[in-house]
Amino acid sequence: MKVREAKGASTAWGTRADFFYWDAMFDLFGNPVETTERKAGRPEHEPTEEMIINIMVLLASGMSNKEVAKTVGLSVPTLRKHYLHLTRHRDVLLNRLRGRLRTAQIRQGLAGNAAALAYALRTLDTVAAESAAKHLQERAANQPTQRTGYVSKKDQRMDAARSVGGKFAVPSGPRLAASNGQAVQAEDEG
Repeated sequence: MKVREAKGASTAWGTRADFFYWDAMFDLFGNPVETTERKAGRPEHEPTEEMIINIMVLLASGMSNKEVAKTVGLSVPTLRKHYLHLTRHRDVLLNRLRGRLRTAQIRQGLAGNAAALAYALRTLDTVAAESAAKHLQERAANQPTQRTGYVSKKDQRMDAARSVGGKFAVPSGPRLAASNGQAVQAEDEG
């Protein structure tokens, strides 16, 4: 056993703080205890860019968290722990992935790949048509629909009130003696 040497102290045992500090740990009976730095289980998962892209593609294709975890060889809690930001935005991932693929196609087309450029332009035309169709559907959905033969409750009540006769009938308007300076003929009451 070796006692740690004191830093700047002239005593044989070092400073008082170092007196009880030994290189080895001892149990209550004075026996040395061997300590080994050992971690239980597998090593911590390190997310890589390749793994992030794989998980983005799998989530964008509509797979559940359980299926994605099984495909990439992770447990579901590990997937949630390291890739929660991806699993929460599952609906956005498909649009992001399509955007990246279109960008890559256009880059290839600009680099000289005519087929990639033609496909990218066709895809963009399709996207424009889909966008216009979606816009028209939204406008049509916002228009109130006309029901044939349908009368609302309010209209039913108004019609019922107008049809009431007798002493509970709606009174007629007042008789005017003149309208715009001209005499009005009295109507015969009958």
